[in-house]
Amino acid sequence: MNTRKLYQISTLNALMLGDYKGAVKVGDLLKVANIGIGTYDGLNGEAIFFNGNAYDGLATGEVKEMSKDDSLPFATVAKFDENVKENIISFNSMNDFKEKMEQFIEGNKNYFYMIKIEGKFNVRVRSCFKQEEPYKPLYTVAKDQREFEYKDEEGYVIGIYSPNYVEGINMPGWHIHFLNKALTHGGHILEVSSSEAKMKINLLDEWDVIMPHNKEFASWNLTQDLKSKTAAVEGSHK
Repeated sequence: MNTRKLYQISTLNALMLGDYKGAVKVGDLLKVANIGIGTYDGLNGEAIFFNGNAYDGLATGEVKEMSKDDSLPFATVAKFDENVKENIISFNSMNDFKEKMEQFIEGNKNYFYMIKIEGKFNVRVRSCFKQEEPYKPLYTVAKDQREFEYKDEEGYVIGIYSPNYVEGINMPGWHIHFLNKALTHGGHILEVSSSEAKMKINLLDEWDVIMPHNKEFASWNLTQDLKSKTAAVEGSHK
């Protein structure tokens, strides 16, 4: 059987409720994956796995390369297959990006998809500061996120599409992060445009979810409907 696997750490609802304790180490994920997104222990910035390395888009606007001993409470990563068709795309906004991507997923929206886009971007990103225990819910913490805007920036957009049926386990639709080519800044993308970019996409048809082992995760009511609060977290707070 020839499949492409998505590895996911924890669930989105657990993260939304405040489970920020690192559950899996960077080094363990890099054994099975080389691309993906997430966040680090204590909600410390925006995780970007790229070309077999792990980076953190910090709330200071900087990017830090992470060690194999750093850990993540939530992540979605995969081993990217480069032997796929390269597509040239352009988009003038986040909404336009989502519309342009429809042609690549319309055949089956019940799969996951991982993308890697290289080009020059106008982009607005956000990140959160590391939190201290006792952790507050993400929909509260995100009100204090930091946002940064970059123009004509060479770099990469890394992201995942999740199908609708995973609501609460992951976020349906597109979730994308940015990393500039110089590896000096990046984060969760709020707005983005590009006049020309090179894009590759992988269909992922196998899904492993790795659950945290902590008392907080064991106590959460993960069936709560947090859709509206998640949507608020995903947006800008300017």
